[in-house]
Amino acid sequence: MIICCYTEIKHHWSEQELAEKLILLPEKLQQQALRKRQWIDKQLSVAGKLLLLRLLKELNSQLSLADLRYNDYHRPYFDAGPDYNIAHSGNIAVCCATASGKIGVDIEQIQEIDLADYTDYFTPKEWNKINRYPNKYDGFYDFWTRKEAVLKAIGTGFHTPLSSVDVSEENLVYDGITYHIKSLAINQDYKCHVATTLIPADIQLAPVNL
Repeated sequence: MIICCYTEIKHHWSEQELAEKLILLPEKLQQQALRKRQWIDKQLSVAGKLLLLRLLKELNSQLSLADLRYNDYHRPYFDAGPDYNIAHSGNIAVCCATASGKIGVDIEQIQEIDLADYTDYFTPKEWNKINRYPNKYDGFYDFWTRKEAVLKAIGTGFHTPLSSVDVSEENLVYDGITYHIKSLAINQDYKCHVATTLIPADIQLAPVNL
């Protein structure tokens, strides 16, 4: 089973609101959030962890955020328990978790950028599909979030060259492991994808008010 939840930051939290949410996190994660310069980044950082707490409860896990570990690429994980991944962009944070297998998620707010700056990040097959979109930015963010979700599921993130992973199909094999890609419909101004070693036939997705 794969479960995902997301939240939209709708206002700048007061100092009291921020403190009430921070107290739910371990000291290390509190400090990580407070080091963010922009208020929205602080809140998104906290929101992602609060979503994770919610998913751990839904999965009936006894783990706490103090049990988090980090691999050599700084990807957080639990030694024993569900795999999870958090992403945020704009004013939306999303968290996905699964009791078995690996998972990655990415969300990006659609905005105009210079696509020429990203030429080397996609394969010719991917660019061919991107260029077929009526709106080229829709195509770009579709494939960017697919690619980043896969790299996060693999566990290496941007330490793996983006062009070495082709996400032009719904499934791909990397180092002998099959990853399945599926879109999440969260907001029309965003693109979001999840990648998992499970067949994502049934993904539970729910909005959360924090």
